[in-house]
Parts: sequence; structure tokens; C-alpha cells
Amino acid sequence: MTKLALPLAAALGTLAVTAAAFDMHSRRIPNPLVIAGVAAGIALQSYLYGWQGLRASSLGLVVGFALLLPLFLLRGMGGGDVKLMAALGAIAGPINTLVIFVFTAIFGGVLAAGLILWKGDAGVALRNIGFILSELLHLRAPHLSRPDLSLDSSRSLKLPYAVPIALGCLLFLLL
Repeated sequence: MTKLALPLAAALGTLAVTAAAFDMHSRRIPNPLVIAGVAAGIALQSYLYGWQGLRASSLGLVVGFALLLPLFLLRGMGGGDVKLMAALGAIAGPINTLVIFVFTAIFGGVLAAGLILWKGDAGVALRNIGFILSELLHLRAPHLSRPDLSLDSSRSLKLPYAVPIALGCLLFLLL
């Protein structure tokens, strides 16, 4: 984990919090916001660190994208969240993006558990987790045999995932 220069830290925090606000309000993360984040990351990293910054920004973008892509492909996460993590990676660089991802996963798990308990669906959630793990162990996408497990289903619980992403970024910035 490396400390971010102030302009990068400001861009990271601003993008994360703005995306979370959009996600909570409209359940969408606007593409222009994500594009602005990628552009800011590439520009700031390149300006501050030259070719090394461009390399770090590019690798961070790829790492951020790759970390959440499997969940998107399994229909457990929206595309906006994947693009947001890629944009944050362009700002933070590859190693910091991994740290942010770990913090995000922790916050995401806690918030998801809270949502499940609040809705009173713990039994259903545990059965679904068992089914999902079984399907994945057999190299099958769970949503193919159980469409209710897809994010597209009106019956599925939905967490605006930009919120745990923002919390992960803010914790990273605090440390």
C-alpha cells in the first residue's frame, strides 16, 4: 500500500462518494462519471509520475476491472460497479486497488448481511449461498438454473455496491 499524492487522493474520494450518491439515488453509476474518473486517473498519474504513472494508472484500471468482472459475469453485480472499480484503479494504481478491493469486500459483506437480516431472509440467503457454491464447484453459472439468483430478478435483494466501494476507498484514504 502506497500513500497517494493529494490530487490523487482527492480524485479518488470525490469519485467514490459521487458514485455512491448516484447509486443510492438512481441505482445507476453514470458512464460520464466513470469516464471522467479514468481520465483524471491517467492524467494525474502521468502528470505526477510520468511514464511510471501512466503504467500504474493503466495497471490499476485493469486490476480494478478484473477484480469485479467475475461477479458481473455471474450476474451478481452491475456493470457500473465494475467500471467504477476500474476508474478508481486508474487513480489509485494496482496495489492500492487490491487494498481498496479487500476493504470493499469487507464492507460489502457486512452491509449485505445487514440487509439480509433487516429483510428477514437469512434462511433463504443461506440456502442460496449453498446452492451458488455447489453450482460454482461444478463450474456452472448459478443464474442459469435459478434465474431468481440473477441481479435482473425483481425478487433478488439489491445492494447499491458503490456504497461499500466508497467506504473501502474512504478507509484506504484514512489509513
